[in-house]
Amino acid sequence: MDSRQDDFFGSLAGPFGGDEIFDDVADTVYFVKDAEGRYLFVNDTLVARCGQKSKSDLIGRTAAKVFPGALGDEFESQDRDILAGGAAIRSKLELHIYPDGRQGWCLTWKRPLRGKTGEVVGVAGISRDVGGLASSPRGLESLATVMDHVRANLDEPLRLSDLAEATGLSTYQITQRVEGLLGLSPKQYINRCRIDRACHLLEASDDSLSEIALSCGYSDQSSFTRQFGRIVGMTPGRYRGVKGQNLS
Repeated sequence: MDSRQDDFFGSLAGPFGGDEIFDDVADTVYFVKDAEGRYLFVNDTLVARCGQKSKSDLIGRTAAKVFPGALGDEFESQDRDILAGGAAIRSKLELHIYPDGRQGWCLTWKRPLRGKTGEVVGVAGISRDVGGLASSPRGLESLATVMDHVRANLDEPLRLSDLAEATGLSTYQITQRVEGLLGLSPKQYINRCRIDRACHLLEASDDSLSEIALSCGYSDQSSFTRQFGRIVGMTPGRYRGVKGQNLS
């Protein structure tokens, strides 16, 4: 952390968890969790959707203690994976079922929080309601299948026709739904997922650049380097060096 940031946060009257900013955002859940997956900061939206009266009703509890059944177990599994060094979650389409029985589709982001020596000490994330999308709940469920298939098969060639065959949707339906939800073409979404995985591997592993290229679906290191440079603005080697300096 920059010394100016240290000075700024040290001057505050109390800890800044970011939840106050999201308290008035009714369509977005916000949270910060500790190394055990327990809530440290939550916004009012999460409190309301869990049927609680105040933030203190959630602080210190894990997702499995807050959300019902398999849903809480899934959220806690995500937390454990990230806390163990797994990849961040970016724009994952999920069906949320809240303790009062309401349900809705959300896009979720989660990322690790690191300590001064680089160790993962917590998780922060948001889940934003999916609204205004010209698609039925069934259409969103099929879109979630497309997105999950992409993430699970990033080391393979992912042509639009292959996605259609794997998910039972037409290429037109896939294109329409991905663009409607994310504002990206299917190809752009696949490229972003590949680069997201590459960034995680560059930060969290000692794999060679050629190994990372293959695991992210690139035929060779040179094509990986070109694509990474176009999207990230630096070479993979430079990115790894910068991230290593930030954690040292």
